[in-house]
Amino acid sequence: MRRSMLSRICVIGASLGLVLLALGCPPGPGRKQTVFLPGGVPLEMVRIPSGQFDMGRYPGEQDSSDLEDPRHSVKVRAFWMAKYEVTKAQWEAVMGTSPWAGLHSVMDEPDTPAVYVYWEDAKAFAEALSAYTGQAFRLPSEAEWEYACRADTSTRFYWGDDPHYIDIDDYAWWQGNAYDAGEHYAHKVGLKRPNAFGLYDMSGNVSEWCEDDFHENYIGAPANGGPWLDSPRTEYRLTRGGSWWGDPHNCRSASRSGATPLSRLNRVGFRIAK
Repeated sequence: MRRSMLSRICVIGASLGLVLLALGCPPGPGRKQTVFLPGGVPLEMVRIPSGQFDMGRYPGEQDSSDLEDPRHSVKVRAFWMAKYEVTKAQWEAVMGTSPWAGLHSVMDEPDTPAVYVYWEDAKAFAEALSAYTGQAFRLPSEAEWEYACRADTSTRFYWGDDPHYIDIDDYAWWQGNAYDAGEHYAHKVGLKRPNAFGLYDMSGNVSEWCEDDFHENYIGAPANGGPWLDSPRTEYRLTRGGSWWGDPHNCRSASRSGATPLSRLNRVGFRIAK
């Protein structure tokens, strides 16, 4: 195929959000890929471009924490991130189990996030998905997660600073429009507005497991976008993004928390990367 014709096909494919790797088209930013799980269940992935960003809270950031200090520059290589949090339908297709069955504060809807999953369960899902597809799926690093969440923004949220929490309802499920409204569960993915990378529910709905060990600050954190792992592994793992149960400031892009790998919670799920 002539180079000019191939270039035109790649450009057209990119405009439609297609991935045409078989023809030699580069997987550029904004491109999408759909992975079909057992039973034909789709899992949509979004290409996150490489780049550099400032990780952590900015000086004087409203309702922030010293857990988010010091702010530091991180370079991130391009990678793929799931468009949505892993859903119950996707989990059941890959794992054949329902860890949330019979437990409280769970919505009976296949397109809601898979909850009550250990960190180790999330890792097992990535391994099973990798074996099924022949692709290297994994949990995102904390740096990758924040970079993907911010989507080239430096404000408190990816929609702005929102100092009075007026706009948050358009982008996130949080305590104010979920728990306080009597809806004590994670909601169907994709109902709120996405960020500039086309990712949904990066703020709110459920907190998301990352690969990293939890550290109380960023002193000594890697600057290459990779996971920060201790040897031996520490007692806690990173969770990001806030949830339907939490305060609005927990939905900030810099907000971070931790839980033991064996925590099973109705407000914690995960998102897959590769």
